[in-house]
Amino acid sequence: MTNCRLGTLIAALLLAASAAGTASQKVFRCGPDGRVYSQTPCKDGYEVNADDQRSAEQRKAAEDAVKREEKLADKMTRERQAKEAAAAKQGASVIVNPAAAKPAASAASATATKKKRKPKPPAQA
Repeated sequence: MTNCRLGTLIAALLLAASAAGTASQKVFRCGPDGRVYSQTPCKDGYEVNADDQRSAEQRKAAEDAVKREEKLADKMTRERQAKEAAAAKQGASVIVNPAAAKPAASAASATATKKKRKPKPPAQA
């Protein structure tokens, strides 16, 4: 087969496959709560309309939005990895919370105050 015929055959097969993929398929909602989907009928199940009702423009807009979000996600991943690499080069650090240190000091003074108190005499009935 020549390259031209082979290319034409491949293009025809791809076109046929894409047309078959856009044909509507039957989808059934099954299970006691209707949380299971199947391509075959099921007991107590019912058929649902799974056709894509969007226009070609709406599908194109959705695909463009997905591409933009993928690019943004990739950019954010690269930025995060760069920050993590920079932080790893700095080494370990200790974070001190001065507010957390104050209650410990006052707890020690409260313990010292309790030790100074005299025990109460037993109550008489």
